[in-house]
Amino acid sequence: MLTKLAMKTIEIGTRIRSERKKNGFSLKQLAEKLAISPITLQRIETGKSSPSVILLAEIAQHLGKSIYSFLRESGKTFFCIKGKDQRSMSSSVLNMKIIGPRNMIAKNIVVTYGELKKGKRIDPHTNRGIEYNYNIEGKAMFELDGQSYLMEAGDSSVFNARLEHSLTALEKLKFFNIYVEDET
Repeated sequence: MLTKLAMKTIEIGTRIRSERKKNGFSLKQLAEKLAISPITLQRIETGKSSPSVILLAEIAQHLGKSIYSFLRESGKTFFCIKGKDQRSMSSSVLNMKIIGPRNMIAKNIVVTYGELKKGKRIDPHTNRGIEYNYNIEGKAMFELDGQSYLMEAGDSSVFNARLEHSLTALEKLKFFNIYVEDET
């Protein structure tokens, strides 16, 4: 008798196979896009293996779906990304972890956690969409479209990320960010 978890893994795998075929990908083609072996993908599709949340997010992205669509239809109610599996981006200025990759919540949402050293700056840039930021610790000067805003611990902001924006840490800064990309 299959356990509830094993049945849900099979259901997710079956859904992946169905979506792969609807999108016209062979097993080998999708596996190449995911940088995994066709055998690994076959094991996922047959329920012999369960994909990590990161891999499921990548599968969903290539199939034009959200992770949630696979979860909802399988009845699976919980996924966890272990800290060691979260992707990181680091430079001499900024350390950032992607704690909610694209397709975990929806195909156009990315959730990050970042740390910026005192005196360091994220250069002016734009993104296609809106951003929500929560300042966990420290102070920063946020600049948006030529206006400056002092951001302190506990402050949050939401803004049109299509406008040029930058950030300078006045103290060691820790922040949480949700980026919602325009779907147009």
